[in-house]
Amino acid sequence: MNNKELLANAISKLSKEELNAIYPPITRNNFVVRKSWLGRNQVITFYTKPTKTSPSVKVTYNHDEVLNLMLPKLSIMPCWIKREYWSQSTDMPKDTRHLSERVSINEIDVVVDYIDAEVSAV
Repeated sequence: MNNKELLANAISKLSKEELNAIYPPITRNNFVVRKSWLGRNQVITFYTKPTKTSPSVKVTYNHDEVLNLMLPKLSIMPCWIKREYWSQSTDMPKDTRHLSERVSINEIDVVVDYIDAEVSAV
């Protein structure tokens, strides 16, 4: 076994709590899936690009759940075969969006304003 296989084998034996301690949630600039991250149970957050018709959205997803759904389609794509990596800069694929938590930036602003008001009152 090479080092990559040994590491993957060790990671596969860890509990979800141990994985969360080793791989805390991260924020990225775009949607991404990587074969080398499979098994980490990594939680990833990114913000979609706003358009004229829709505001930016905060998207949080579990990398393993999304990648498992995408693997049949990715496994035949040349970019995946060559790099074992796939990203999308504007949003996540439509067929995987049901696996994510999506919060409009406007909703976040309302919650932050409410929390700020509560803190000021104390």
